[in-house]
Amino acid sequence: MDALDALMTRRSVRKFQNRQIPDEILDRIITAGIFAPSALGLQPWGFVVVQNQDVLNRVSEYCKPLMIKGMEHAKGGISELFYSLMIGEGYSIYYHAPTVIMVCGKNKNRFKEVDCAVCAENMMLAAHALGIGSCWVGSTEVAFDNQEIMAEFDIPEGYGPVVTIAFGYPAEVPEIPEKKVPLVKWIR
Repeated sequence: MDALDALMTRRSVRKFQNRQIPDEILDRIITAGIFAPSALGLQPWGFVVVQNQDVLNRVSEYCKPLMIKGMEHAKGGISELFYSLMIGEGYSIYYHAPTVIMVCGKNKNRFKEVDCAVCAENMMLAAHALGIGSCWVGSTEVAFDNQEIMAEFDIPEGYGPVVTIAFGYPAEVPEIPEKKVPLVKWIR
């Protein structure tokens, strides 16, 4: 798959097959993240790979009520759809993905959020090119300040959580949505 095809056909996958990704493929995905550009070339990222479903279930069960409480005001649109999914039986914020990777950033790096986001995008594009689905999981962010829950991820000293991504073989891939025409201003 060429780079433009990967960019234009990658989708957020929220239904995964019940099979684990081989370590060799995960290594290639992480390597793609490592090759992302970073401010001043500081490469502030680190990775925590979680395949333990008990850990992911505990974190999900902690995050769901916080997300639900924050969404109870939802009146239509995507928020209402997401709310109805969250209150459903057996819902996991990680969509039951076999692997979740948390991209962490060095705490003393002021650009860590942007750099780790670019790193995460590289990883998701590489995964897609390798036949692996992915989904950026923002729901974990409600737990970033909870030391007990973050201990489940065993984040190395000196790093903080930035991005959590679910990875797995897709069971279902969403259609390409209609893209809105954004503001594009040319100054010549």
